[in-house]
Amino acid sequence: MGFFSNMRKPEGKLGNIQLKSMNKEHTPVSLWGLKHLDISPEDTILDIGCGGGMNINRMAQTAKKVYGVDYSIESVNLSKEVNADFIRSGKVEVYEGNVSNLPFEDNSFDIVTAFETVYFWPDIEKSFGEVKRVLKPDGMFLIGCESNGANNLAMKFFDRVIDMELYEDNELYGFLKNNDYGDITIYLRDGKNKQEIIKKDDKTFVIDDDYDNFSISDRWVQWMTITAIK
Repeated sequence: MGFFSNMRKPEGKLGNIQLKSMNKEHTPVSLWGLKHLDISPEDTILDIGCGGGMNINRMAQTAKKVYGVDYSIESVNLSKEVNADFIRSGKVEVYEGNVSNLPFEDNSFDIVTAFETVYFWPDIEKSFGEVKRVLKPDGMFLIGCESNGANNLAMKFFDRVIDMELYEDNELYGFLKNNDYGDITIYLRDGKNKQEIIKKDDKTFVIDDDYDNFSISDRWVQWMTITAIK
């Protein structure tokens, strides 16, 4: 498996190296996304496409319990390694699994997160329905992406070589709406101008964004976080 194709489903030693790199490289956009999530000590959370496990670790510091699931066994193994202490204490569990058929009961989670992963989901609209199934009533689904669509040459390149689908905010909004999610809020980061664009209920707001965790990508692409309620 080549370097770029291995990014879709990390495998072997190369996959392990890539996952560790992603844990570092995705930190800025992940922390910005987590700004929009109010985690309670009573919350049970599922992180889909958990990758190298860093977001599990961050959320487990506050939540009651965090589950991770990924269809890459390399991701599962590294997530377990990164969260070994939390696993020993019973705060974290990580499983191999697929978003098309999540290995959890209905109404199990207060929050479901998906960071840098919906690009690879099969039949994304159906997958959003599967997420809704495992959410508790009034539970929150958070999607975090480093790009609001293939809006520049670099993202078009990755779209082609990695076999990924880069969605625009209005497309993801439509998939959520078709699954009857409510209270859908879109957050876009304009890194050049240090602003956050918020879209909700057919209205758009612009506020100052003082987030300063350095990343090269936020200078040339819009970061996107979307939250929706079951």
